[in-house]
Amino acid sequence: MRDEDFCCAVCLDFFVEPCIIECGHSYCRFCIESHLNINEKCPLCRAHTGNPIRNRQLESLTMSYVSSRNISTEYYERMKSYQKKLLLQNRALVIIWTELNKRPGHSTELCNLVRNVQDEELKSEIMWQVKQQVGVGLEHTGDLQEENVTIRLKNSSSQQ
Repeated sequence: MRDEDFCCAVCLDFFVEPCIIECGHSYCRFCIESHLNINEKCPLCRAHTGNPIRNRQLESLTMSYVSSRNISTEYYERMKSYQKKLLLQNRALVIIWTELNKRPGHSTELCNLVRNVQDEELKSEIMWQVKQQVGVGLEHTGDLQEENVTIRLKNSSSQQ
């Protein structure tokens, strides 16, 4: 077996929580979920895909392979880092969608989303996620680099 048999085509590192998509390609959970937030096609073959499914068999094989190469400490550190990123990403998305769904059809300023967020890392993730969601699920007016940009759910017909 070769290293590349256990590597994600997005991050080019060993799989962490590998998932398989409809076309049969596998990716790290964080990598494919991040990709699918902005593009619904497979990064390799460009086939349309649905939700990724956790591939526990590949996960077990990857862990065994990594252990046999004596790099498991690095791998587990990376796994913890990915889990932290996923948690941060999920928290940011929950904040965004909760705020936008409070008043469907209305706009909100990005500064309202981050006003009470004390964690700078989370605040930064919210800003990044808003940028990623524009064109997919969000519309905006104003400069996306600024906190005073106005966002709303895509296809919402009424304004504030």
